[in-house]
Amino acid sequence: MAGHWYWYVVLALVVGGYGVWYLRGYRRRTAAIAAGARERGWTYRERAPQLLGRCHGYPFGRGRRPRAWHAVSGSHDGREFTSFEYSEVVGHSDVDSNDSAERLYLQVYAVKVAGAPVLTVRRRGVAGVVAGRLGVGGNATGDPDFDRRFVVEGDATSLTPEAQVWLTAHPRPFRVDGGEVLVWDEGRFDLGRVEPALEQLGELLTRARLG
Repeated sequence: MAGHWYWYVVLALVVGGYGVWYLRGYRRRTAAIAAGARERGWTYRERAPQLLGRCHGYPFGRGRRPRAWHAVSGSHDGREFTSFEYSEVVGHSDVDSNDSAERLYLQVYAVKVAGAPVLTVRRRGVAGVVAGRLGVGGNATGDPDFDRRFVVEGDATSLTPEAQVWLTAHPRPFRVDGGEVLVWDEGRFDLGRVEPALEQLGELLTRARLG
């Protein structure tokens, strides 16, 4: 073993080199997000742990060690918004587990809407679609076709027929809580996704009774 000491040196150099490369890439990415936010008149925070207080209920809380990073906030089409990267660790790290630990990421978009009811709307899974067809759980909106496709929790009166048509064509989940409407995408934070997501959320807000 003593004659192979150089492999430890090589390993240390590889690990150290990767660490430097990753750190430089992260800094470039962070600087690009900050610069892009400034160009749009938005503010940027690299870490925003205070936002975790707003991350409860679906789709949050599936794992552990939650983080809220890369938060931008400002105004878009007259609406105040915040977008940030939420992540949490799922799975386990022990050798006996078949479910290895990994960190999952969501990019969250939140728009302030005064007086909005508490509401969650999400697509049904395969089992949920079958249950919906069987009438299990009842109808939330009174539209059997819509209720077969979506799970609605909370005050469904804001889901106008126009909103239901829009959601059927754009089936992305959303939730309303604490005077905010939230939608999200899977993956790391991408500044280029903010404005399209807010445009789409604005379309939903004009069709639904959400404040």
